[in-house]
This record gives sequence, structure tokens and C-alpha cells, in this order.
Amino acid sequence: MKKLKKIVKTVLIFLVVMFVICLIFSLYKLFNNEIRISELLNETFLYFLYTVGYGALEGDSAIQNILAIIGIVSLALMTTYLTINLFWRLDDVKFNKVIVYDNKHLKMEFKNNGRDICDMKASFILYNAITSENISEPKEYYMPLLPKGGKWKLNFDLNETFWYKAVYDLLTTKDIKLYCTFSFVDTSTGQSSIKVENITRDNFKITDKLLEYEDFIKPTIFKFTDLMPIENKGKLNLTKNEDFAFMDYSFDALANENSFVMAYYNFHEPLLNLEKYNKETTYFEVKFTTEDKIKLNFEIKTTNNIITKYIELNNETKLIKLELKDFAGDLEEVKEICYTIFKESNNLSGKLGIGNLRIVTR
Repeated sequence: MKKLKKIVKTVLIFLVVMFVICLIFSLYKLFNNEIRISELLNETFLYFLYTVGYGALEGDSAIQNILAIIGIVSLALMTTYLTINLFWRLDDVKFNKVIVYDNKHLKMEFKNNGRDICDMKASFILYNAITSENISEPKEYYMPLLPKGGKWKLNFDLNETFWYKAVYDLLTTKDIKLYCTFSFVDTSTGQSSIKVENITRDNFKITDKLLEYEDFIKPTIFKFTDLMPIENKGKLNLTKNEDFAFMDYSFDALANENSFVMAYYNFHEPLLNLEKYNKETTYFEVKFTTEDKIKLNFEIKTTNNIITKYIELNNETKLIKLELKDFAGDLEEVKEICYTIFKESNNLSGKLGIGNLRIVTR
């Protein structure tokens, strides 16, 4: 019924526009005293029938040619528009652009209001309007069959680099665009349809309000109470109070210089993804306290390598900030973050207090 109304409306608009054009030509002849006012309506109808292909004209060939061209072009445009709305099903599949954020995931959905469809694909593309380039590889999703009235619900993990960056960029800049391109096939006719939707920051919601920067960009906190100890030819007693985890360590004087003790965070599936953060605006923050001079290795262990930053402490309580941009390499699959004390760089014994580790985006 909705399509029928659209078709009827389109045809009526076409007929009215054609009639108005023909009336303009009749008025032209009236003002040139070529016809009387009583003949105006009759002349307009003659022009109208000729324009839509159901009549003949005598007289001015210029008017005939102009009306013929107008009729051919207008009929072609109307036929194309009706064909698209009769056979293409762009309006049957609705993309709900209200995207809900639940502090960990993004949720959105498609709904099929028409006949059964199959082979449905949705691609999401991040686009830089300044450089006119795609920022990264598109994220693609597939649904083999979506029956009439069916819903396709998509749930995106914000640990994924693409989706975290997409939301971050939309909240922080006007130059980054997010597009959704979706296509599907009508199971009864085999007709393919494709459509593009622009997703803006106003489409993202949290509970009953728009998602704001402060709702999304919150520090990620790893509690010192989750630190675990490792000994490698050294002795380590890991104790914890309300503020710190204390590494009370010692090495035998005869132990190998590469001996070490370690307190570390172990990340299971899904692994920690540091690649998703904007490296220019994100840093690690952790507080240390010690009454000794200690050279500490802050290590990020991924599936492929180990990235190390050195921290020197000397009888102090100190808040350390480590810029994420200074950690070169692939940081997408982080297995461990470690605080390591090597014998070769330190005294044979000492004590180090470690606070919560925070990942902060300015």
C-alpha cells in the first residue's frame, strides 16, 4: 500500500507539472494574440496530450519540438523512478540509526519490512573528508537470510580497533565520517538493492541521552590487587595494602646477572588492545613508592614482541606518565604488562610499591 501511494503521487505530480508547462506555452500564444482567452484551456489540453504522446499538433514547429523533448525526458525520468520504486526494495529494509552504547558494546539493527531477502551485507567505512581517503579497511558483516519482519541485530565490541576509533573520531572531529553501505537480494525476483547511510555523532545514545565524550573516554584502570608475581633466580614477596602492591625482592650474590623478579598483569581472551587508542592523546599513569634506588623495566608483551620502557626511582613516591606514542610497534594483542626488576641493574635487595595502572586519554 505504501508503494502504491508513492506511485500514484509520482504520476499525479508528473501530470500536474506537464499541464503547467503546457499552460505556459498557451499563455505565450495568448499574449501574442495568436489565440483568444476562450481557447486557452482547449489549447493547453492539446499541448498536454501531445506532450504525453497522445495527440498531434499543427502550426509552430519550434513549440512542437520543445514539447516533444520535454515529454520524452519527463516520461523517461518518471519511468525510471517508478521502476526503482516498483522493483527495488530500498525502503523495505530499514537501518535503525539509533546506536546504543552500553559502556562496552555498540548495538544497532536492521529490519526487513518487505518480502524475504538474502545475501545481506553491511559494510562500515571510516572516511577522512579532508584527505578524501578511507582511514582503514572497512568492517563487513553478513546475514544469509532475513525473512519478512525479521531483525538483524549487530553487536560491536569496543575492544576492536575500528569501532573504538570510529566513535572516538566522531566525538572529537567533524572531518571524519562514518558510512554504512548495505546490500541485499530479493529472494522472489533476484533483484539486488544497495543503499548508503551516513552515521553521525547524533546517532550514538547512552541510556536516554546522546553519547558525550566524557561518557565514552573514561580511564581504563588495572588494579594493583590483580598483579601476580614471578621469580627467576630471585626471591619475591608480593604483599598488598589499601594503596600499593609491594615487591619485596632479593637476589643471591652468586646469581646470574640476568636474574629477575616480576609483578605482572595477565590478559586472557580477549587480549588487551592498545592499538585502538589515539596514540597522540593517550598515556599510562601509575604511582610508585620506594625507599631504595631502583631501575624498573616497564614491559608490554604482545604476541610478537616485548616493548620496554625504563623507569628510575630513588627514595620517593612518584606519579609516572608514559606516553603511548613512545611505544613503537603493534600493540593490538597485548598478553601481559610487567614490572620487572633485574639483578644487573639494581641492588641485591629492595622494596617497591606499585599503585593502580591507568590508561588515560586526554
